[in-house]
Amino acid sequence: VEVQIRNAAAVWKPRGWAKEVWAASHALGNQARVVPSWLPHRDLAQRGSACRAVVDKESGTVFPLAHRFWDGEVMRCLGAVTRHKQFAFLKVKVYSCALYLEAAKCAKELGVRQRGGFFATDDDYMTALTDAAAHKTLLIRLLRDVEGQQFVDALNKYLVPRMALAGEPDKLATFSNLFVDKKLVTGTEVALLWNTGGEGELDVLVTPPSKDQRVYESLTPELRIKSAALSRGLFEVFLGSGSVVPEGRQVW
Repeated sequence: VEVQIRNAAAVWKPRGWAKEVWAASHALGNQARVVPSWLPHRDLAQRGSACRAVVDKESGTVFPLAHRFWDGEVMRCLGAVTRHKQFAFLKVKVYSCALYLEAAKCAKELGVRQRGGFFATDDDYMTALTDAAAHKTLLIRLLRDVEGQQFVDALNKYLVPRMALAGEPDKLATFSNLFVDKKLVTGTEVALLWNTGGEGELDVLVTPPSKDQRVYESLTPELRIKSAALSRGLFEVFLGSGSVVPEGRQVW
């Protein structure tokens, strides 16, 4: 997976893959492969080998470096992290979560913000990714069997107050109802795609375990909800300051 390079003048010292997308698009001359920042050789110029997968370090879950979903351009994976649940003294791995976005579009916005001195903290980076006018997808793969009701209840803990404030509790109910009767067994994937155009649509697709890589561009979402509040709220559950996967704010 390659990113076209345009400008040699920019200097960038990323702390995560997301921050490197902009750098790779502004190096001079040829093309560079962009891979997760936790791999060896952080210098982009040294990354000549082909890396077409991203690995969640903790769980070992592997995600494609690039995915084309049913809507938008090809998206690049910014990294993957594990979501835990604490049961008394036992820390259980629940799912692995990867963040994808349309890298070319996002790179332009990161460049503008960087030149304006916008980036100082992790919150600044996460806000830039959330605000970017580019499609983005959270791809969640279950690491243990979970009831659909449990899965959505864990998200609703954060979403209910927000959607009540937005005056759209019915949109959250529609989202929740999709999961109520589902059994999310190990290997199930939940794709949450935020279409940032128009009213801000949230697409949801749940697929069963598969030994083969899913071809998402040929699939159709089970649910499409027109709600900018729900879309943004859901992504802030993962990217925001109170993220359910705090490690993701460093990786992404």
